[in-house]
Amino acid sequence: MKVPQLITESYLSKWKTNSFLSAMLWAAMGLVLIVIRDQVHYSTCYLLGLILLIQGIPHLFLFIIEEEKHIFSISSLINGILISFLGIWALTLPQEVEQDIPNVIAFVTLLHGIKDIALSKRIRYLEKRSGNIAMGISIFTIFCSLLILFLPLEETGIVSIWSGSLLILDGISDFWMWSVLTIKSNEHRGI
Repeated sequence: MKVPQLITESYLSKWKTNSFLSAMLWAAMGLVLIVIRDQVHYSTCYLLGLILLIQGIPHLFLFIIEEEKHIFSISSLINGILISFLGIWALTLPQEVEQDIPNVIAFVTLLHGIKDIALSKRIRYLEKRSGNIAMGISIFTIFCSLLILFLPLEETGIVSIWSGSLLILDGISDFWMWSVLTIKSNEHRGI
């Protein structure tokens, strides 16, 4: 079975390294939010801003260096711009971001979930079962992100735990999806 070239192999290789780092940082930020719960301060905003910049800037570079522009690289550009903007906002105006940390996290995780749908489709071309699991996780991530964005939860501790859990889920699922994609791509190429 020939796999449609939605994403070039060189792009996948470059993207995988960035995604593994981002997944680890995102999960670590989730742990921080769960541990600190009610004690969100400016330092949390600075940490979030730094992590967002570490995630966003490589998206922009990956778009610039990719020779063939495709839907995944274009979504990378959009993600890079939005995530970098949010990172700069968190670093320069932490007093504004402090109350909106759950919304910032939910928005970025929503973007990740949408990107993961494209990744799930790629996995599905290589192996249906893993692709279906990845698609389910992506949809669940989007659903949870929308709940945080639109559910009026007032209890800071609950929102912090929910946001932290979403970050951990997103980080672990991204790591898993990229691992599966790498393994299945190598199997498909006979490596």
